[in-house]
Amino acid sequence: MPQKSKRLDFDAALAKSERPRPVENVTFAELCSAYCAVAYDDADFRLRKWADGIGGRSAWAITRDMLQHCAEAMLAAGYKPSTVNRDVAQIGTIFKWAKKKRMTPPSFRSPTADFEWFDEPERIVHANEREIAKLLAGSVASKDRRFSAFVRLLHDTGARRGEVLERRWKDVDLEKRTILCQFTKTDRPRVLFFTETTAELMRRTWPRREPGALLFEGRIPGAPINYRAAWRELVEGIGRPDLHMHDLRHVAAQRLLKGGVTVGVASQILGHSSNILQRRYGHLETSALQQAALSVLGK
Repeated sequence: MPQKSKRLDFDAALAKSERPRPVENVTFAELCSAYCAVAYDDADFRLRKWADGIGGRSAWAITRDMLQHCAEAMLAAGYKPSTVNRDVAQIGTIFKWAKKKRMTPPSFRSPTADFEWFDEPERIVHANEREIAKLLAGSVASKDRRFSAFVRLLHDTGARRGEVLERRWKDVDLEKRTILCQFTKTDRPRVLFFTETTAELMRRTWPRREPGALLFEGRIPGAPINYRAAWRELVEGIGRPDLHMHDLRHVAAQRLLKGGVTVGVASQILGHSSNILQRRYGHLETSALQQAALSVLGK
């Protein structure tokens, strides 16, 4: 006997898909503040001048032309093209976040979508093994014992600074030496891998590890520390004041490719665009592949 078909309530299903009303009358400055309250990626410092300049306007009234003219004014004032590009990219991240939170009007399109990015010289980072060794060793001298673990995690994983600072102990598996990043810049979850040396340092640094606690909580409860001052003191101390925290990400990419890892695999490990890695470091992959091929051929 055929089973009686269940009644489908499409009205209830469609009601769930209805878009909530957008957040109206929110200024660009207010949107920036809301984002910075839940994200710890230095947006507050990068966006301060933008909030001062156009922050009083409706967030949804900001246009591509407005950003383009403001960006050109920054160039005229002496800002580097790379700085301008990163500022605008940060603005794009905020609008992307707002859209994901369903705050934007239904037809809203990010003003950064058609932005004409400025040409900028490629930043090439050179840090030899001796300098990296000094960096890791010098990090131990910080008054904050956690700082050394932070630097080692950046070095081992090649992660973005925020991907490390925002982690809680529930994301960490010291036995498997992995960290789960559920939410990343590319919206793709990924796993960070670190060494046993770093794992042992973390065990000593944090004898007690509450699952919901941040690894690197700062003075404000629930918010991570930024480590800017500690990093500046460290790189100046080893004679490399030009090194940025983000440079360890480039160092990790170079290490992977020189070790014979392909661009495709390296891009997954780093959560990076394979096209960008190919453009920046493709020659390293070619060199590693050539050495592997010659070793098999015996030439």
